[in-house]
Amino acid sequence: MTDQKRSFVLGSLLLLLAVVWTWLVIDTIPPGFGEGDIGARAFPLIFGIFLGVLSLLLLINVVRSKPECEPDTDPNDSFQGVIHWLPAGLILIEISGYGYLLNTCGFVIATPIVVLFVMFVNLRIRSAKLLFGMSIGLTLACWLIFEKALGIYLANGSWINIG
Repeated sequence: MTDQKRSFVLGSLLLLLAVVWTWLVIDTIPPGFGEGDIGARAFPLIFGIFLGVLSLLLLINVVRSKPECEPDTDPNDSFQGVIHWLPAGLILIEISGYGYLLNTCGFVIATPIVVLFVMFVNLRIRSAKLLFGMSIGLTLACWLIFEKALGIYLANGSWINIG
């Protein structure tokens, strides 16, 4: 499969995902309370629209570009890339763990734990000052922006309720 075909398939799938995502956001998340208020729907809706626009730009770029000559390939070799299962599984575990910690411990405790874990395990950062500074700084910045400035309530834990 050429890069042009891969880009077309990727752009089509991302556009489909953006449409479904945006439709589900509009269908399930209620809008803000007043005229022009930012509610819980704002960020996911903007994300879906942004993803749709970028995927449309990718598709337009693929359609407008010249077709490449496909090199001689083995017809039995349909997938030439190597799948890295360990990083994919690790990310799945981290996302699932973050969801569980958000539910039980809340945003203020779950976020620095997961950021610390991701930086230590995935990025292999070993500087204690950088690890703790980033995890606490990112959590504090998100809490100040979303909870205090925008008034968007972040997850409170069922076991521990801080925030």
